[in-house]
Amino acid sequence: MDLYQMNVFLAFTYVYVFILGMCMGSFFLVVGYRVPQKETIMGRSHCDACKEELKWWHVIPLFSYSILKGKCYFCASKIGLKNPILEVFIGLLFMSSAYFLQLETEVLVSFTFICLLFTISISDYLYQIIPNKVLLPFFLIGMMERFFIPQSDYWWYPIAGVLAGFLPLFLVGMLNEKAIGGGDIKLFAVVGLFIGPIGALISLFLSSVLAIIFYVITFIRTNEKQKFIPFGPAIAVSSYLIYQFTSGQIDTMLQLFSR
Repeated sequence: MDLYQMNVFLAFTYVYVFILGMCMGSFFLVVGYRVPQKETIMGRSHCDACKEELKWWHVIPLFSYSILKGKCYFCASKIGLKNPILEVFIGLLFMSSAYFLQLETEVLVSFTFICLLFTISISDYLYQIIPNKVLLPFFLIGMMERFFIPQSDYWWYPIAGVLAGFLPLFLVGMLNEKAIGGGDIKLFAVVGLFIGPIGALISLFLSSVLAIIFYVITFIRTNEKQKFIPFGPAIAVSSYLIYQFTSGQIDTMLQLFSR
């Protein structure tokens, strides 16, 4: 395979990964919406306005929105841009992971981690819930991935990551039950599995800073004290940033741009 063929192959691969990411984003949007409400994720989607069940081609990421011109096929009510934007965003995250990880096996871990962080962000932001039904499958998948695609030469490293993510917040929760939610504690345990003990501790600090910044910005905008701060999105942002370092994507990025 010559250089031209290789470049064409890579281009098609990254486009495929982008489309895959949009499809996964669309699916996990549904998971984030429905699971906290104890709804099945197997049921067909419907229009929020007229409640009509959507046809299969109505839910193709981005394509459907473009074809339907941002309106429901049945009642012509407007469809918000939020979902297409989120789907494209996840597609871009998938593609960037594939690019900066240079299609190595770690990219599978990256895809799983992105889907986890995206799902819990939607769930926690909308409903202030991080469901066990979301965390447990990702924990089991993460354990399997880290067994076959280890982050370190030490077999106990993912276990140490789980403990580093779980214990600090668990102790805080033991001292003050209102200080931290149980879902946040369990989420950090799963996060530690993906990014290791050092990454989990750094992410804990960074997510706390982000949550405070979010609280201050919200207070300035509304001039009201917030009774609840969704910690999940802050955890997601900080953990993904830390993962960029622990997975070597930042190093690859710096090498590419230093050429």
